[in-house]
Amino acid sequence: MVESLMSNCKSKTIMFRLILSLLIMYVSVLFSQSFIVYAYEGIPEKVRIGLMFNDPQTGQYSAVSSFTVDSKKGLQFGYFSEKGFTCLLKEPSGNAVTIRKDAFFVKGSDGFSEFNPSSGKVPSGEVIGAYHIKIGKDYKDYSALSKSLAEMKQKGVNAYAVYDDGWQIWTGFYVDEKEAKKAITNQIDPVLKNGDYSVVSPSESRIVVLSKDGQVMLMFDSLYYAFQVHPEVSDETGVLRINGDDGKRYRGAFEILRLSGSDMTVINVINIEEYLYGVVPYEIQASSHPEALKAQAVAARTYTVKNLNKYKRLQFDLCPTVYSQVYKGFDGETAATNKAVDETKGKIVTYNGKPAEVFYFSSSGGRTEDVRNVWGSEGYPYLVSVEDKYESGDSWHYNWEVSFTAQQIKQIMTDRGIKIGDILGIYITKRSEAGRATEVIVKGSHGEKVYTNSSTRSFLNLDSQWYDITTDADIFVKGNDGEPVKTQLAGKKVMTASGLKTVSPANGKINVVTSSGLKTVSLIPTTYTFKGKGWGHAVGMSQEGAKGMANAGFTYEEILTHYFPGTKVE
Repeated sequence: MVESLMSNCKSKTIMFRLILSLLIMYVSVLFSQSFIVYAYEGIPEKVRIGLMFNDPQTGQYSAVSSFTVDSKKGLQFGYFSEKGFTCLLKEPSGNAVTIRKDAFFVKGSDGFSEFNPSSGKVPSGEVIGAYHIKIGKDYKDYSALSKSLAEMKQKGVNAYAVYDDGWQIWTGFYVDEKEAKKAITNQIDPVLKNGDYSVVSPSESRIVVLSKDGQVMLMFDSLYYAFQVHPEVSDETGVLRINGDDGKRYRGAFEILRLSGSDMTVINVINIEEYLYGVVPYEIQASSHPEALKAQAVAARTYTVKNLNKYKRLQFDLCPTVYSQVYKGFDGETAATNKAVDETKGKIVTYNGKPAEVFYFSSSGGRTEDVRNVWGSEGYPYLVSVEDKYESGDSWHYNWEVSFTAQQIKQIMTDRGIKIGDILGIYITKRSEAGRATEVIVKGSHGEKVYTNSSTRSFLNLDSQWYDITTDADIFVKGNDGEPVKTQLAGKKVMTASGLKTVSPANGKINVVTSSGLKTVSLIPTTYTFKGKGWGHAVGMSQEGAKGMANAGFTYEEILTHYFPGTKVE
């Protein structure tokens, strides 16, 4: 009986444990499912952001002949290949090092200035050339040459390590081959008695790394690999700083290239999510509602994915300005925007399973615009005009007004090469269904200029395309339906004390009788006032509207699919 009871108890215990185990598994599955993040598969791990470069196509010129870089825990120098980063040399001290292109410089009181030796004129001062002397054999790695390098330095030869798709020891910075050969005969060989020397000619891809005290730490040149600088550690103490400027600190690594016809191009190679840390707070206020921040993070990530290789001709993806997305690296980051990026990791806006073409702007003034009426683009059924009723009417530039004199407008157009004489009138001749100007005609004494779509805004750098125009020559007359109609009197027939006459604009001004009494009106406008709504191109997501929707309780997915109808967030 006891044995039977014990057996029964064991069976119940086993059954209880089984049920409990299944219950725990069920709860665990439910719990874990609530934290699953489904992300778009085509997102790259890293992106390449051009920090300093020359681009004649956009007129951006920021490439440099030299700069300094430092990181609190030290630096690693090397190259990147399909196997990843290979470290060639380290600077563990945390001191700043100088990265300089190997070229021809003269050192003066104001620092280094580059010169062209083919001009036949060598400037006065300490000259640094791009010819060098290779000493001895090639080495297997840096450790293999370090002993020989130390011995040469001990003998008074200012030698340095070089990675030129193999390890070598070089010396000198000579202005030409003749000077280098003379140095071998008179200075190098009498000391080293090596007998194995060769003159190294200039290279348009060679880069020099100089220590804090100006000594060459490494010379780099490769036919196959790109030179990179990494922080010694990858946490937040391992950010890279440019030129000692705390406003120019960046996560990730730097890649330095010497492209044809340019100084050094500096590229920030960075994890895409960490890149977004430095983007989102510059596109929307960090104090905004968390759901608005998430919407901005997803929009910025989508833009990044959609525009990869935008600057492929310069060997990077995006630039850090409004030509792409504003990106200011580590120092712009905030806890709130970083959290928004983290909580939407891997999420983008898609249409028919592919990254959507997303745009965003500050304020719509109450309704967004169809892309066809801004940039003339076709084939984007999700870039259409939608109501934007949650935007605060108090937001920056929700309502705006600006005035120009006719003379100012004439000067603006003349400066742009548009010579139509004195400005006689500006007329909105077409509007979109949303109410924005899509055609504006500027009439002058020697012709006219027609502006369409986005140029109806840009021709005077107005805040938006949504505006009306009033002038000091406007009057209102009663129309056929009894309603007041705005018009101007120049060229019109009017009844005067001496009968019906055509008003000549040469008269300048005319007195008219209105309901409020006698009024003097200009016959040709001398002042144009543009009164409008919204700030930006108005295509896609209104950032002020996103804030309003978030404050009204909408999620970031609902915000994005409202502004991009027919899309998904995945």
